[in-house]
Amino acid sequence: MSRLLLINPNTDTDMTQRMVAYAQDRFAGAVAIEAVTARFGARYLTDRVSVTIAGHAVLDALACAHGPFDAVLVACFGDPGREALASLCPVPVAGMAQASLIRAARLPGRFSIVTGGPEWKPMLVDLVQAMGLSARLASIRILPAAGNVLAQGGAAACREIARACNEAVHKDGAARVVLGGAGLAGLAARIAPDVTAPVMCSLHESLHEVLDLLARPIPPMRPRACMETIGLSPELHRYLASGAPVRACQD
Repeated sequence: MSRLLLINPNTDTDMTQRMVAYAQDRFAGAVAIEAVTARFGARYLTDRVSVTIAGHAVLDALACAHGPFDAVLVACFGDPGREALASLCPVPVAGMAQASLIRAARLPGRFSIVTGGPEWKPMLVDLVQAMGLSARLASIRILPAAGNVLAQGGAAACREIARACNEAVHKDGAARVVLGGAGLAGLAARIAPDVTAPVMCSLHESLHEVLDLLARPIPPMRPRACMETIGLSPELHRYLASGAPVRACQD
């Protein structure tokens, strides 16, 4: 059985458990999951400061995890630390935004992103541009409340999210909408009947991308230089000092 390390860059352990339950339901026993919650940082990522801190926390989480693993998922829509993690890992690394946006872009037409928290828009614009997907993006629609707040808002929040999705379809020309964020995981299915185009859950899509990654052959390993550090956690210090091998080719 393949093993997935799911890293929650937020410090909310309840959110981690909800994502694990969702993943276990989707994998139906085909993949074993170990989940790690960030040991420090923001309870929910909402701006560039919290995302930057989370990048460090993601590396620390990897160092604290009990491997070996066959793949790693950075389970946050901003993908904090994903590129650095991929440079260290001997196995494939997926990010929630990277994976779900790639899957949306594979389909005909343009996609929109709907998520919560006003400071996410410029960050997501940068992420989409860095991925080379700007031409495939119809719009980014941001709700005022952060995703973890929307997740607790019940039917009223679902109506608000569905309205934003429909605006992306009818006003922005989106052929589909990616509902982004760990806090919104699972809500896509709830609002789908009220939206006039397909709604893609970022967690659902990233888990399916992990399955695709697990089906591919792992590239050969290459050595990695040891890194001298000061002030990091003992676990991360040891990991970086170990010079553990990494994949010869990165995604």
